[in-house]
Amino acid sequence: MKIATEDGFDGYKEKKRVNFVFRTFREGDQSGIIKTYIAAFCKSRFCEPMTPEFWAWKYGATRPNYAPEGYQICEYKGKIIGSIMTTLRTMQFNGEKFLAAGIDDVSTCPVLEKKGIARRLMDNAIKFMEENNVDLSILTAEPGGHAKKLYQRLGYTYMTYISAGIKLISFQNTIKNFKPIVPIALPFRLFGKLKSQRSRGIYKGNNTFEILIKNQDEFRQNINSAYRSFYSFDEYDEKYWNWYYIERPKSHASVVIAVKENNEIIAGGTIIRSYLMIINPKEYTPVYILTDLFVDKKYQRKRIGSYLLNQLERAAKQRGVSLILAFFHGRNIAYNKFLKNMGYLTFRGFVQQMIKPISERAKEFFRSTEGKKFVWKVPFEQMGF
Repeated sequence: MKIATEDGFDGYKEKKRVNFVFRTFREGDQSGIIKTYIAAFCKSRFCEPMTPEFWAWKYGATRPNYAPEGYQICEYKGKIIGSIMTTLRTMQFNGEKFLAAGIDDVSTCPVLEKKGIARRLMDNAIKFMEENNVDLSILTAEPGGHAKKLYQRLGYTYMTYISAGIKLISFQNTIKNFKPIVPIALPFRLFGKLKSQRSRGIYKGNNTFEILIKNQDEFRQNINSAYRSFYSFDEYDEKYWNWYYIERPKSHASVVIAVKENNEIIAGGTIIRSYLMIINPKEYTPVYILTDLFVDKKYQRKRIGSYLLNQLERAAKQRGVSLILAFFHGRNIAYNKFLKNMGYLTFRGFVQQMIKPISERAKEFFRSTEGKKFVWKVPFEQMGF
């Protein structure tokens, strides 16, 4: 029988026994999970904070497909020292629907790394998926990170790289929120402003731009219709949409803007507020993440998308934020070009998307995709936002 030793789960070395306890989530675990997450991730200089309010929204009982038995916990001497949050959703790949399990926030206390904790937690998460008829598992990993090797050993395979774009939208807000980059902020801001003005200069339409608060059902249906052009995407049902965009904590609120012609939605975009620890390890910078952008096919190539993105940037600026980030499929050349024209600096291969087929149906399906290149919609919620 394998035992836990100071060197890990090897079953051979007779060293001091480490009494790790593995179990699933219980009420009251939230604070321990958050402490482990902060210790694991926020020692770096690019980290999103995890507050009790945000955790309760993201992983609590109001979440669609709430399944706390999928949250894996490791204890040592009564304290949580490792956790994995396994969340469920429906995804479409080439028109086929699959029940997907996202692997989120794989956290291990830094002083107890490389003792087999993450491997055992992942094994337990995969067992949960197999017992609950999950089709596939999806996660993001740093391309050069050590965790990638663990995921590969567990059967996760590379699917695509996710690229990133960044734009500074307000010099004044940078002075308030992001002092370390003030010396380079002004030319960065002028570059973005000049590029975006050139990009939207031809548009002469008479569409109206409206910020939607609660009545977003028509907008949601338009998004789903637009995203069917992707090979893969998360189809938003009403419950999931309301949870992710309307019921977010106020500190992480979204902005949803619809473009209308004759009172019909022809385009739209969304941004969500987040916080990142960038450069300064003791301060979090508020940012907005560009999560959705679509234009009805009949209205494309009329500069509507450029004006729409400008309206989203203006809304972010009015809410005191200086940076907008955009994440997108690395092979989406058109979107990459669009962002560059709008003054964004883009970076290829920011993180790597990986998938593990669980069910026989999913295994058969993904065998048929080997060697094929395709574009899918980035699952922002699974990325932590």
